[in-house]
Amino acid sequence: MLRSTKLGTTTKKVVNIMMIGMVLAGVIVFAFMGKTDTDGDVMSKLFLTFFGVIITFQIIPGIILFGVMIKGMCGLGRKEAETEAVKVVK
Repeated sequence: MLRSTKLGTTTKKVVNIMMIGMVLAGVIVFAFMGKTDTDGDVMSKLFLTFFGVIITFQIIPGIILFGVMIKGMCGLGRKEAETEAVKVVK
């Protein structure tokens, strides 16, 4: 049997809250859209907005990973690890 850990239950709660938030945001957006024209202008704006949001949410972790990569290449984290290793050896 799988045992539920605190991290697992916390993750499930966060995922459920995010899903509820996304559904509510979609409902609110469609509720305020009002009447739509048949020329597809509203749908094209929604399409571009949707992909803009996706790109934005993908850029944020990319920037974080890029920063960590630069930090590792410059050796900014090595000094702390070396001093901890020396303390353990002594």
